Amino acid sequence: MEKEVQKELQQIKGVGAVLAQRLVEAGFDSFARVVDAGEEGLKKIRGINPRTIPSILEQARRLAGEAVEGPDERLRLLQETTERLEKQVQELTAAIRERQAGKLSGKKEERFEKEASKLLRGLDRVKKQQGIRVKRAKKSLAKTGKRLAGLTEDGIKGLTRGFRKARKSLKRAWA
Repeated sequence: MEKEVQKELQQIKGVGAVLAQRLVEAGFDSFARVVDAGEEGLKKIRGINPRTIPSILEQARRLAGEAVEGPDERLRLLQETTERLEKQVQELTAAIRERQAGKLSGKKEERFEKEASKLLRGLDRVKKQQGIRVKRAKKSLAKTGKRLAGLTEDGIKGLTRGFRKARKSLKRAWA
């Protein structure tokens, strides 16, 4: 059991086998306990570099949060993010149709509609969790969100290109 805990603590960059053993011996046998110890508690551990303590604490906070967040919670958060991004794409699409009411025609409109529908299908695929990896999907959705946030309703060409880039970053969720 103690070896498993030590292996788990070694996920933190800067914590090797010896330091993990010392942490466990000091009673810091989980990420949450490392966070609770704070800088003062970690300074008491022999062999720990004082300059790495903030990094160790930050990583432990992140890992403690991931441990608390179960798989069902992660899937729920993915679905919420996906729904928010779908709504954003639909709003951008509606705004460009409204602004360019009489001007949209031909290949530009066709490409725009095609990219918008592909992006919406990709988001729908993530929402339904068909063959996706949760951690990778989370990163892909974050990148897609950043790309969509930078888009404005200025022009159809820019939105088409932005939708394409957002869709490509979304592909990693199930690749």
